[in-house]
Amino acid sequence: MKRYLLFILTVVVAFQVGCKDVVRKEIVEVEEPEHSSIEVAVEDKLIIDRSEDLSDYVVELFGVDDAATIIFNDVALVSVIMAYDTELTDDTKEMINNLVLEKDQEISQVVISNDEKTFFQIVEIMGDLMNGSSYDKYVGQISKLVEKNK
Repeated sequence: MKRYLLFILTVVVAFQVGCKDVVRKEIVEVEEPEHSSIEVAVEDKLIIDRSEDLSDYVVELFGVDDAATIIFNDVALVSVIMAYDTELTDDTKEMINNLVLEKDQEISQVVISNDEKTFFQIVEIMGDLMNGSSYDKYVGQISKLVEKNK
C-alpha cells in the first residue's frame, strides 16, 4: 500500500512540475509589439473627426439607416442609405443640408448622395484614413466623387 501511495505522489508531483514549465514557457514566449498605435497627421485627424461627427448627426434623422460623410475643403459629401420603404426626398435632403451646415460652420456646401457605390467608396476611404493613410493620397478620388454627385 505504501508503494502505491508513493507512486501516486510521485506522478502527481511530476505533473505539477511539468505544468509549471509549460506555463513559464508560454509567458516567456508572449511578447507585445513596441509600437501598436497608428499615427495620423493632426490635420487629417481633424477632418476625419469632423466627417464622422457629421455622419453621426445625419444617421439620427428619421428614415436614414446609415450615412457616410467626407469633407473636401469646404464641401461635405454626405452619402446616405435610407431605411426600408423610405425614399430620399427633397425635404430629407433639405434637412440633411441644414443639419450639416448648422453642425459644422466650416462647411459652405453640402452634396448629398443616395448611391450605394458612393457610400461604400466613402466608407473605404474613411477606413483607410483612420488606419493612417494620408488624406493627400485621396484628394483626386474625393474630388471626383464630389463632382459626380453635384
